[in-house]
Amino acid sequence: MKNNYIIIGDDKKTIDFYKQDIITKWHLESPDIIDDESLLTLSNLLDEASTPSMFSQNKIIIANDFDFSKIIDSDLNYLKQYLNNPNKNAYLIIITDKLDARTAIYKQVKDAFEIIDTSKTTDSEDIFNFTKELIHSKGYKMNDNSINYFLNKVGSDIYNIQNELTKLFIYKEDNKEILIEDIDKLVADNIDSIIYEFTNAILDNDTENIVKMYRNFKTQGLTLDYFISSLSNVFRQALIIKILKNSGKSNLEISKVIGKKEYYVKKMLERIYPYSESDLAKYLEKLAKIDADFKMGESTIDKFALFIIDKEKSS
Repeated sequence: MKNNYIIIGDDKKTIDFYKQDIITKWHLESPDIIDDESLLTLSNLLDEASTPSMFSQNKIIIANDFDFSKIIDSDLNYLKQYLNNPNKNAYLIIITDKLDARTAIYKQVKDAFEIIDTSKTTDSEDIFNFTKELIHSKGYKMNDNSINYFLNKVGSDIYNIQNELTKLFIYKEDNKEILIEDIDKLVADNIDSIIYEFTNAILDNDTENIVKMYRNFKTQGLTLDYFISSLSNVFRQALIIKILKNSGKSNLEISKVIGKKEYYVKKMLERIYPYSESDLAKYLEKLAKIDADFKMGESTIDKFALFIIDKEKSS
């Protein structure tokens, strides 16, 4: 791994994930972490990188909200000098919302820095690799099948992953091998992840999984209004994506409008390809009617189940 990283993006949660991932993979023992507002200029950042830490052998320097457009010629010269003779115990993470590949600064950093553009990364693969590396770094074993099983339960929130792994580490401190049965004992299913899979099954017309998951939901006592709200949100977002795509917007432009990653837009477009704008609008209207009837206490018939059946027939 390189000592220097640039993370490009504007989503704090995504940036925090990659920041944690990088720090974990460096395998540094008790590093001195410098993360303050004085690091907004390149000269200050390089001054800090050139100075040995008084508290640890290694130091991690994090520059948040860095603006590469404000770099001056003298900073470029300073950077060139530093990269020719870097402090091998200094580790840099620069976070910025943009970095133009046509600029002089990009040409200087592209070889010395690992550049992560969060709008072009695939979350699922990165999260799997992060989880696997974290397990290994703590001296534990978990095979790939068990890691996937674990992630399906906990979802993609990096802090939730770390918290649940900590419980498993304590539980398996003796033999260090985490099995699926250990995960079942200690890790509860993440409801957001379950609902996400359910709505995907609805869009994919996967009847077998729809019926299986819906029965499990009812057994677990999840409320009808929660289902209606979750599915309505997905169809509403799907309709927005469809409208924007039909109007000529790119996946990247759509992702910025809806506040999701470009990869999410790509996968959603694949799922809603068979649907027209009017199809999606019609399903939203039906869900709104079911929701209104439910809140008014009308009918004891499971109208939500009827909606699923009706959608299957009309697909």
